[in-house]
Amino acid sequence: MSVSEAELLVALQRGIPPAARPFEELSREVGCTEADLLDCLSRCRARGDVRRFGAVFDTRRLGYRSALCAVHVPAGEIDAAAAKLVPLTGVTHCYLREAASGGGSHPNLWFTLSYPVDVFAAMADEVSARLRPHAVHVLPATRRYKVDVVFGAATRAREEQVADDLPPVTARDRAVIGALQGDTEVRPDYFAALAAKLGMKEWDLLSTLELWRRNGRLKRIGLLLRHRAAGWTANGMCCWRVPGDTTAVGRALAERGEVTHCYERPESPNFPYNLFAMVHACTVEEAQAQHAALAETVAQAAGTPEPPPSVMLLSTREYKKTSMTFFAQ
Repeated sequence: MSVSEAELLVALQRGIPPAARPFEELSREVGCTEADLLDCLSRCRARGDVRRFGAVFDTRRLGYRSALCAVHVPAGEIDAAAAKLVPLTGVTHCYLREAASGGGSHPNLWFTLSYPVDVFAAMADEVSARLRPHAVHVLPATRRYKVDVVFGAATRAREEQVADDLPPVTARDRAVIGALQGDTEVRPDYFAALAAKLGMKEWDLLSTLELWRRNGRLKRIGLLLRHRAAGWTANGMCCWRVPGDTTAVGRALAERGEVTHCYERPESPNFPYNLFAMVHACTVEEAQAQHAALAETVAQAAGTPEPPPSVMLLSTREYKKTSMTFFAQ
């Protein structure tokens, strides 16, 4: 095999096409064989590096609202506070994050909250009640400059709209989403097997998925790594306070290959930053070097001799990381 395992993993993360033989078609793009891709995925599973192989959907386009949340909890209470969040189905990620430099008093417990639009506010109130007396800050994305979680390769800029104008999800749509949102069976006739389970024609399933891909409801169907198990253990959330319009700086950060996520978010009273960029590295030193390099990019894009105020928070403990289960009863 002339293609390295690292290259195969990048291709599998970027996702398979909606086609009758998706791995065969992807293999032609990569320059390997269908068997090479399937064998690589099997080895990755055996090592425990796979979180799942399945679909990644845009929560907003399924009638959900999602936000990053932050709270400052005294050191001795962090585990207890996290334990109140982990059982909630709408909490998919929960981390202890601490400043790389060790300075400042920043929120240290960070988590994502995702629920259907009509119950999101009530669940946000429920979370606040669980963590009282500590104040929870809800920080939804107001601009999405990049969401491209691919480990081991330069990621690609992709600015997305926050508003959603798609029709509501139907019962048939829910069945398709349910079949694809977990860890799915990987086989050469991937979509034919799924269609049979759904009682659909393969062409009908493929056309539905292609439509969803075009309108943004479906991001990709591919490999999701356990990135810490795979070696990316230094994960940094780099934050800047950019005055005025963040467009120029956000787009410049999104062009950087080491940035996997880039969002504009509202400032909060104890965290006065509004532009967030995630980096993933193998060592803390590498993450710090990435933060420094990004700071230069920010200064250039902002047209200032020095970058605006910034902090990088490292994820030092993972309490929960899972994929969203949509339309769970």
